[in-house]
Amino acid sequence: MNRTVSLVILAVMLTSCGGDGVVPPCCQSLPSSGLYATFVTLGQEHFHASITNPEGMSEARALWAGTSNARIPNALLVCMPEPWNAPWSWYMDPEDLRFAEVTLDLCQAPPSYVEANCGSFGRYCPASANLVDLRDCDAGSACPRVPR
Repeated sequence: MNRTVSLVILAVMLTSCGGDGVVPPCCQSLPSSGLYATFVTLGQEHFHASITNPEGMSEARALWAGTSNARIPNALLVCMPEPWNAPWSWYMDPEDLRFAEVTLDLCQAPPSYVEANCGSFGRYCPASANLVDLRDCDAGSACPRVPR
């Protein structure tokens, strides 16, 4: 499946989160506050992140609006599952997540590699990740999409 088709399918799934009463598995447990971001890597793997610190939220909004070059999510990695980042058993710390223009190679990897090797990471900063959806969970339980 090519990248465009994958992104369209992901976008269709995400736009239905809470909108029509049928909530897909990826959206069943959204964060209760902050921003909820969806990223797709060059390898077509996706992961989700909750962002609750003010600086990270501002940076995510600027990236989503196209006014920032800081596009690499960067945060402490927590090696335990969180429902909003299913199917992975890890997540990026919402209080620590910020965006960078450049990061070290030591914290870069596809989500599946992180899944198999989570304990060997301190921080996670996937340079190939692209922000494909941003939702505002402070605006309601359905986490409406942030307009561009």
